[in-house]
Amino acid sequence: MIPTTVARSPELVQRVLKSFLSAGGYDSLVLPGLKVVNSESGKVSAEFKVEKQHLNRLESVHGGLLATVVDIGGSLAIASKGLFATGVSTDINISYISGVKQGEMIQVEARVDRLGKTLAFTTVELSSNGRLVALGRHNKFVAKAYDHPENLLKK
Repeated sequence: MIPTTVARSPELVQRVLKSFLSAGGYDSLVLPGLKVVNSESGKVSAEFKVEKQHLNRLESVHGGLLATVVDIGGSLAIASKGLFATGVSTDINISYISGVKQGEMIQVEARVDRLGKTLAFTTVELSSNGRLVALGRHNKFVAKAYDHPENLLKK
């Protein structure tokens, strides 16, 4: 079902994040402290504290972790449009701009640029202490996601 309108549901975004973390996979290992602080249709704000396990050998946040945050952030932005099933990744890219040290907070601003019948396009900005850390784009195949029974979509 392709919606004509979308139900705004911050609760759905929280449920989707909980499902990522409770699945027992990679997300739960690297980002158990990720917290959604705000969500509205097409936009999600989240944050997490950089811990020891998030660092590379140079004592700065690992680029692979930031790519994971872009992945999760884009998915949560799609969830904010009413989709519990957020599709599968088709491509992801990230530009690293500045480092972050242990103990610092990273703020995540994710948005849906376009949600179509088959593809979703998202942008994720990561910042810390007022400076841009990374910019990411995450695109997903969503055609089959529209059929999930836990979606909150209006006809």
